[in-house]
Amino acid sequence: MISISYNNYQNPCKMRSFMGSNVSELLEKGDSAFNTNNLKEALDLYNKALNLNPENTVINRKLAKVYHKLKEYKTAENNYKIYLQSNEKETEAWIELGETQRQMGAYKNAKESFETALKLEPNNDLAKRSIMETDNNILSCISPDKAYKEKQAYAQNNLNTAIAMVSKHLTPAFMKDISDVQIKFGQTASMMGTSNIAQYENRIKTITVSNAYIYAAPEVIAAYLVHEGVHAKDKDAYTSIREEQDAYKKAAEFWIKNSKGIQDPEMDYAAELYKQSPSKLSNRVEEIYLLRDPEIAKTSPNHPPDKIFHFNKSKTKAANQPIKSYDTIA
Repeated sequence: MISISYNNYQNPCKMRSFMGSNVSELLEKGDSAFNTNNLKEALDLYNKALNLNPENTVINRKLAKVYHKLKEYKTAENNYKIYLQSNEKETEAWIELGETQRQMGAYKNAKESFETALKLEPNNDLAKRSIMETDNNILSCISPDKAYKEKQAYAQNNLNTAIAMVSKHLTPAFMKDISDVQIKFGQTASMMGTSNIAQYENRIKTITVSNAYIYAAPEVIAAYLVHEGVHAKDKDAYTSIREEQDAYKKAAEFWIKNSKGIQDPEMDYAAELYKQSPSKLSNRVEEIYLLRDPEIAKTSPNHPPDKIFHFNKSKTKAANQPIKSYDTIA
């Protein structure tokens, strides 16, 4: 008979508990590294977690996101497929897979992935616009000039429709204040490895919506124009926590009134918080912008917390701290 020495015996339940704790810690650190765009560190941490728990396909999806950002698209695709084998109704993952395949130039596969996502969520705007973008990619392989002209025409018509929605929603006085502001699609600045959806540049008095949103529903584009309009209305290069809170509130109000069931994760999240309580949205906005820029001021011109505070060009009275100017306000 084989005897077991309890001095050396390790309880397998305790081992699983320790492993689970270790995996959780690695994933938490990996997420932090990914969110601050430290991709190599995130990759190392996620791979260590996967080695400890190879059956956890959530880790494969996390790895896929890192590989996508590193432009190692084939490896990203393989990890997404592993994840989707056990999570086939995860709409967002199908879209992420499709975008990876689109970047690879595998347009047929990409379109199939986007269509799968759209079947799962028929109102998902990202799935819809991704299909349209992929169709244009396919056309560009056959007739580049035609694809370019069609995209340009669609962009202009879509932007005009969105601007008309904004004009209808905002007051005439507000629209007059931003009448000298140019609005266009274009390349936007990057923040921690992710391009801005929309931004305002005071120096050139321009609101730019990311080219990635050319095929978005005009309601989606309009919501972001409302947000940037709050920045543009001030005609200055300053922003603050309060100004961002005001911009998000205006955009959420527009989205609640005009979304018509369209699904957009960013706007849906802001609107849901606003409906729960405007203060909940404001608190979340403060968290996000302090993370982006710990030195962001609490107040800025035309955006004091209430009438008792008056803006001072050298310091914000509410926070007693210097105010920064920005080349780009998002």
